[in-house]
Amino acid sequence: MQTKKRTSDYGQDLNKGVNNMKALVLKGKCKVDYEDVETPKCPKRGLLLKIEAVGLCGSDVRTYAFGHHNVEYPAVLGHENVGRIIEVSEGVDGYEVGERIMMHPGIPCGKCTYCQSGLQSLCENRLTYGHTIYGGMAEYMAVPKEGIDRGLILKVPKNIKSEEIVTVELLSSVLNAQENAGVNIGDTVVIIGTGPIGCLHSEISRLKGAKKIIMVDLKASRLEMCKQFSGTDFIDSSKYDPIEKVMELTGGIGADHVIVAAPSADAHYQGLRMLKKRGTLVLFGGLNKDNPWTKLDANLIHYRELTIKGAFGYGFSVFSKAFDIVCNKMLRGNIVTHIIPLKDMEKGVSLIKKGEALKVVMKP
Repeated sequence: MQTKKRTSDYGQDLNKGVNNMKALVLKGKCKVDYEDVETPKCPKRGLLLKIEAVGLCGSDVRTYAFGHHNVEYPAVLGHENVGRIIEVSEGVDGYEVGERIMMHPGIPCGKCTYCQSGLQSLCENRLTYGHTIYGGMAEYMAVPKEGIDRGLILKVPKNIKSEEIVTVELLSSVLNAQENAGVNIGDTVVIIGTGPIGCLHSEISRLKGAKKIIMVDLKASRLEMCKQFSGTDFIDSSKYDPIEKVMELTGGIGADHVIVAAPSADAHYQGLRMLKKRGTLVLFGGLNKDNPWTKLDANLIHYRELTIKGAFGYGFSVFSKAFDIVCNKMLRGNIVTHIIPLKDMEKGVSLIKKGEALKVVMKP
């Protein structure tokens, strides 16, 4: 079936051409085809990569199911990309054919008020792989000059597998949230939700020096899966009142930080009540866009001097730190539970939706 004609700024057409590659083409909500498309050309002053691994992110699953305001069909998703350079454009220095690289998924404009304030992750005009630029769910991917000019690329060491380094993107979001929240030595941290995000929050909490890391989930199977990571206590909220249990574990004081890594308004309600005075609630998991509202006790926030923070994205400095954490093998456990062929993306979506996988990585 012929796809609607759409050409990116970097020379790629999602219609079949003379030189074709395989790609996952998203054509609508819950409609994706693994098919031949034109192989992208190496952009002027850019790079051309052969993709070695691409992560299937929770945001990819949501975009597959519900669409995304920055994604126009047909589209090629994939922002957690690791690839090997197969072509270097004339005028590009510092990169060689054969090197493996990982790119920060967003390319900030450098000109808006947020970029000028050092908040590139909140850029109003950001280009994003898999959204506004064709992503890595394909055999090949183009890296535009902007990504090179702004220094948004890291070279992968030879001793690190591509499926390992893919986790840097997810870890970067977690690290940014905890740095913004101020998690510190001796803190008590509660993490609601034990998917891949929650598990990585337990790891960063440990590296930040937290003395107690309490993991909360409705599913016993997910709690069991996350015990390979750095949680110190585990609460099955299908059996116990999580607020009472947290208070019991903290001597009635509460936690310094509660991180909600689940798309649940009930978890927001619970998390606020788990905090000690002057504690911080981090809203990491968004809610359904059709019902994004939550209820918060204003008096509790007022009298206990509580802080509520959102967490989204990260800048390149945090990305670099997360990259170093993975390269230096500082994480416990194995967040990547499934490695599947790219063509089996819908199987990966099913594994994630059923809660049977932590991190799914795909290979062309």
